[in-house]
Amino acid sequence: MRGVFVVLVCIVGQLYAQNTSFHSKRMKAEFMGTIDMTQSTNEATGYMYPTGAPKPGGDSYQDFLAIQKIKQNFKNFPVTSQASKTHSTPQPQKGYGTSLYRLTPSGSPYDYTGGIPNDNAMAISKGGMLCAAVNSTFWALDIHSGELIMPGPIGIKSLRQMAGGSSFENYYDPKLIYDPIQDRFILVFLKDNDAANSRIIVCFSTTNNPADPWNVYRLSGNPLNNNRWTDFPAISLSENGLVITANLIIPGVSWQVGFDGSVIWHLDKFAGFNGGDINATVYTQIRHQGKFTRNLHAVRGHDNIADKLYFLSNRNFDLQNDTIFLIELQENLNDTTINTTALISNIPYGVPPNGKQADTDTSDATKGLQTNDGRVLGAIQKDNWIQFVSTTAHGNNSNAGIFHGFISNASNNNPKITGRLFYHPERDYGYPNLAWTGVQENQIQCLIGFNYTSTAGHPGVGAVQLGNDTTFSEPIDLKAGTTFVDRHSDSYERWGDYFAIQNMYDSDGTLIPSEVWMSGFYGDGPQQNRTYIAQVYSQDTLVPPHPNGGTLFPNPIADGNLLTVQFNLEIEQNIRAELYNSSGQFVQNLAGRKLPVGPAELLIDMNGLAQGTYIVRLTGDDGFLRVEKVIKL
Repeated sequence: MRGVFVVLVCIVGQLYAQNTSFHSKRMKAEFMGTIDMTQSTNEATGYMYPTGAPKPGGDSYQDFLAIQKIKQNFKNFPVTSQASKTHSTPQPQKGYGTSLYRLTPSGSPYDYTGGIPNDNAMAISKGGMLCAAVNSTFWALDIHSGELIMPGPIGIKSLRQMAGGSSFENYYDPKLIYDPIQDRFILVFLKDNDAANSRIIVCFSTTNNPADPWNVYRLSGNPLNNNRWTDFPAISLSENGLVITANLIIPGVSWQVGFDGSVIWHLDKFAGFNGGDINATVYTQIRHQGKFTRNLHAVRGHDNIADKLYFLSNRNFDLQNDTIFLIELQENLNDTTINTTALISNIPYGVPPNGKQADTDTSDATKGLQTNDGRVLGAIQKDNWIQFVSTTAHGNNSNAGIFHGFISNASNNNPKITGRLFYHPERDYGYPNLAWTGVQENQIQCLIGFNYTSTAGHPGVGAVQLGNDTTFSEPIDLKAGTTFVDRHSDSYERWGDYFAIQNMYDSDGTLIPSEVWMSGFYGDGPQQNRTYIAQVYSQDTLVPPHPNGGTLFPNPIADGNLLTVQFNLEIEQNIRAELYNSSGQFVQNLAGRKLPVGPAELLIDMNGLAQGTYIVRLTGDDGFLRVEKVIKL
């Protein structure tokens, strides 16, 4: 593979910050009941979805976007220079991986092909319960046993079944999130695309096992009762609630003309987990300087729990623009505010070109794998910074690339952004998402997952590490496609509206920064769209020092246990460990080696020693000294 080109660009300060106009409304989520996931059914389950290419017409959204694709010209973007360092960051490493599959009548796995596009959603618990959703189906796997969790002969559950709906209702756009503190899952999806029947379905797991019952609620997709329906959801978690963002659409007119603002829902998640009445607030008619802020994207907490309610937006339809909108919602009993800060960039983003396959007519900019527009597709927040990604055109070649933004001082009066472009000389990148892989507040490092394609290869799933030194690693292929995708009657194809990503957590719910799970899109025979889920390891995570210099445990120590001595090194040096008795007499050498800067541990097996008090002495050839007393029982 050829080298990856990287651009490091600084984006300058804020343009303005002011309170944003909006309407708010208190509502109750309608409780639909509790669904028993193990309950079998005697009826057949049907999945129906359109596969024909949508035909643009009039002023429709597809027509407008097609015109933008034709107009887009990467040569209009500023030409950027290659960064001086592009390979100092190590590549991530792939771990476990699986396609999303169903079971045949004989019990054999068979890769699942859903509708178009792949609305990939995924979440995984600290206990290894992996949940995924694509289009109109829900799927779950115990990664330790390798068994599908959903009951029934095929191992999947339809969203219609989860919602208790009828066969003539349409369920789509699933989103999944895991709460590591409550050890529960939340599944959100949409119902129908007309004002009378539009709903947001919200499902809360009652335990950490997705096969156990779920509490099911629904929200109005037309919250103002003014002939609107809800589209394109994004979700995040706050300390107390579930946040849902979406767009309101006027039916019967063009998507572009029919956009009627983005909405923000905030629900009491504890009531949902417990199956009680849910209090919800919906914020509508959100305007900045008199204009709707479009496609508000909810910013997730770096560990899935956001301590502040942030949202991002941009001018996603523009051929070239330099404005990023940072929105903060502050909920107070009597004075709730929404503040918007517009940040101006000296590197533009713009409507990205479509992804090119082996069968793509490259002379027609409207063909190929549809990248849609340049909206924000993933965002995370920790303390005082926000990172986000989107798909964009750029000035280096005619391929779609990834824009990565880092907003510092997000909660202060002067937020600023550092922007980076990640692109390839031959491949198109699309639908990125990201997860933080640092361990200290000021570390920028993250893993970015994405879909890729090219005329010389096939659509697949990839990942790249953004290192703490702000350089990108070489990307890795998590799943290479075996064929191009051809579900439509021409070369207009879809490769997803979402790419799912999440960190793994340890047994107490603490984020494991080096382990990330991703769900993306690949092509497989015969010319089908598939979903692939991969475990990915960061190789650039800095291990945090032991707090308070480390400790010694257990103390006293009994036979059958290992003694652990934790310590930190500020300078790389040779360390020697020795054991003495309570009188200070030397007993034996324990270990010795050169250790790098950072945390370290010494493990001691004392089972062969007599009872009494001992001294563990650690010395280094560059001044390190640690002395600990331990009692052997």
